[in-house]
Amino acid sequence: MAKCIVVGGGFAGLSAASLLLENGIDVHLIEASPKIGGRAYSLYNEKFDDEYDNGQHILMGCYYNTISFLKRIGSLDYLDFQKSLNIPFAHRGNKISFLKTTEKHYPFNLLAGLMNYKAITVHERLKIIDFLIDLLFCYEEDLENITVKEWLNEKKQPGNAIKAFWEILVVGALNTKPEKAAASQFAHILKKMFLEGDEASVLVLPNASLNKIFVETSLKYILGKGGSYYVSEKLNEILFDDKNRAATILTDKNSYSDFDFVIVAVPFYSLLKIKPFDEMFKNYKAVFSYSPILNVHLWLKENNFSQKFYGLIDSKIHWLFNHKKHITLVTSAADNLIDLPNEKILGMFYSELESYFNLFQRENVVDWKIIKEKRATFIPNNNFCSVRKKIDSPFSNLFFAGDWTDTGLPSTIESAVYSGHLAAEKIISKLVTA
Repeated sequence: MAKCIVVGGGFAGLSAASLLLENGIDVHLIEASPKIGGRAYSLYNEKFDDEYDNGQHILMGCYYNTISFLKRIGSLDYLDFQKSLNIPFAHRGNKISFLKTTEKHYPFNLLAGLMNYKAITVHERLKIIDFLIDLLFCYEEDLENITVKEWLNEKKQPGNAIKAFWEILVVGALNTKPEKAAASQFAHILKKMFLEGDEASVLVLPNASLNKIFVETSLKYILGKGGSYYVSEKLNEILFDDKNRAATILTDKNSYSDFDFVIVAVPFYSLLKIKPFDEMFKNYKAVFSYSPILNVHLWLKENNFSQKFYGLIDSKIHWLFNHKKHITLVTSAADNLIDLPNEKILGMFYSELESYFNLFQRENVVDWKIIKEKRATFIPNNNFCSVRKKIDSPFSNLFFAGDWTDTGLPSTIESAVYSGHLAAEKIISKLVTA
């Protein structure tokens, strides 16, 4: 039986490991930190007997690789799939607008949903629809040197349509502001979301913690298939033989040479701490810039929010997620907030909530947790998107995985899972053709 060592226990490593095991390949996974899950993990509030995630993650119907991965490990029951797209958007002054489609007659249901989106004028809705129709005939290669903001201006999208629709999509999908994000990357995402049928555009909301959905089920699957894993074991160096093959793996605890393949599924900044990749890829370091995400968890004496989630238009808070025992407030691309003191962030967010929801009162908050992910995602600007395609493994039995590899997607769960699948499929293909 062929054996693969997977380095990294995030989404990329877990998805690669599960697909390899499904195809009869032995897997030994090592993770440098004391926990599995990578940059997405769960915490526990003992005071309220409540598990909460470091950050809220939304999936979409077009996350085909993630859905396939979760089906493989038996986690689909932890997800709630919308029957059709339905997003409640909150305005200042306690007003809610819904972006909502019906379940049938794609794509006319999508067009009708946009036409009924009351957060913008009829003229603005028509301009958005005109943009999406043009998307059918758009080639991503033609957008490689412009930003999303330049693209929207070129297509004469009105300012309020940008604020109440496009900016929400850009920041939510890319964790980057329109003036930084690559238009080609955004076009790729839009096509997947809106041009691949009804199921692609729906939102998929977790009804359990990240721990339960991704970590516990993955580890149970790995062990059930005869694989193994170790935490708190850091990869330091990989030695190669004269045939350009990975021959020995040196960690801070062990030396491994009994393997056929290696998948290195770590963030790019972690890759630069491993020999010989520190020298191989040091020139790419400047290309990687990161965007933060701010998450504020509030436990309420009485939770009066009726929807499972809300998007907030033109607010410092981008999303509110309702977990019954607590609510989670998310700000993407949070460069202007991430370094502020917690007390100032809380005061600012309380004021925002009070101006958007009459039902919120700061006196109702009985506990809070703030989590700042300063390197939550990379920024998919044009320079990065160009360089990303050049980063590859020159070794015949070693492959890279991670949301930063050339998946064509921004820094999302889907990108990480897809990268793991791609790496695993290369190994499976080599064994089939051997």
